[in-house]
Amino acid sequence: MATIKAFIRTSTKVKDLVNVRFRLTDGRSKNETIKAKIIFDYKARSEFNKSITDRKNLISNLYLNAPDKSILTSDWFEEAIDKTLHPEKYINPEIASAPAYLIAYIDKFIERAPQRKKKQTNTYVRESTIKSYVANRNRLKSFAEFKRKEDFLLSDINADFVSEYTDFLTNKTRVVKTKKGEVVNEIKQYTNNTIGDAMKALKTFLADAPGHNLDLKKEIVVYKEEIDNVYLTETELQRLREYDFSDKPHLDRVRDAFLCLAWTCSRISDIGRINNVRNGMIYYNQQKTNKKVVIPMHPVVSEILDKYNGKIPTISDQKFNDYIKEACKLAGIDEQHTITRTVGGKLITETMPK
Repeated sequence: MATIKAFIRTSTKVKDLVNVRFRLTDGRSKNETIKAKIIFDYKARSEFNKSITDRKNLISNLYLNAPDKSILTSDWFEEAIDKTLHPEKYINPEIASAPAYLIAYIDKFIERAPQRKKKQTNTYVRESTIKSYVANRNRLKSFAEFKRKEDFLLSDINADFVSEYTDFLTNKTRVVKTKKGEVVNEIKQYTNNTIGDAMKALKTFLADAPGHNLDLKKEIVVYKEEIDNVYLTETELQRLREYDFSDKPHLDRVRDAFLCLAWTCSRISDIGRINNVRNGMIYYNQQKTNKKVVIPMHPVVSEILDKYNGKIPTISDQKFNDYIKEACKLAGIDEQHTITRTVGGKLITETMPK
């Protein structure tokens, strides 16, 4: 049985204070109190004796609850006691200064985002990821306005909040005023994958947020729906390659970049990396995963690299998407393609030009 003894050590220099030291051993328990011969009024004596008992109980609890008794040193006990008595000293300063409201917390999260690193790759988050954070922050702001609130208390973030937010995104309609520069005023609803992206972002935001009442793994479901992938055949890629875009330089550059991505099976985020060529092979590390890939050089890719002195032209993702659609339309790539997906909580099937 663990025994904790208290020892009073007086000092010749300091007359009004004493040190109390504690020793934990195995053996019979013994109560320590102030000896009667010490001059001390009854109230102060009782308070002092109680403080000794409280400290002994704390040490005893720390000892009994320690998972590994081999680590129990004086330094370990001093730190454990200090953490118990003064927990405010051990709070992460970022968390301690974090706002108590969700959107205000997310604003701080986004502000610090450029300094965040992905655990898997030890690389800083991409600009496109931060843009996604901003878009999902704005969706939460729209939800707050729908609920006639300025913001949500983090302590109010629970399973009911997630359910209501999911319903809001499922039923929300929005007007697309322009599409590729043309006024369309088209009413749209979010797809399941967009809602899933919003849930994934919410989970990321709350991972380090203090005070919410949410089991992130159990209560936030990240929806993911397999989509009907649209791709060009080799014949269509050849048709695109042969089309004369000399009077439209921006489409010429996008067409060439697209062909390089197609013939290397690369992401658009890696377009600027397809330039390290050795012995007929392309070497680079993927930006998204930081994985090293080695790709055989296709004749079309070799031709395009020569055209641009070894460096493929880059362009923003959104303009790339708009321009390549325009280029394919001009090249006569307009085969009808059927897409089935969940929009606004309903399964929708649409047929449109590839």
